[in-house]
Amino acid sequence: MRGPEVLPPGDYRTPPIYEGEVVQVGSGWNGVDADNAYLWVRLADRSERRLAIRGCALVPPSERSAP
Repeated sequence: MRGPEVLPPGDYRTPPIYEGEVVQVGSGWNGVDADNAYLWVRLADRSERRLAIRGCALVPPSERSAP
């Protein structure tokens, strides 16, 4: 999965883009609308980032970064 990191409310910087393996889908909270929904992605270095679901795309195997 590849997409933009979720930034804190009021932070209007351009979010960094990350690529990794999905480890949790959704925010974990009932009633969260799609504009605020996110997923957790594990990066190649084994750290995790929250990505905004609305900006994510599946990365085909041929386009994935090397681990």
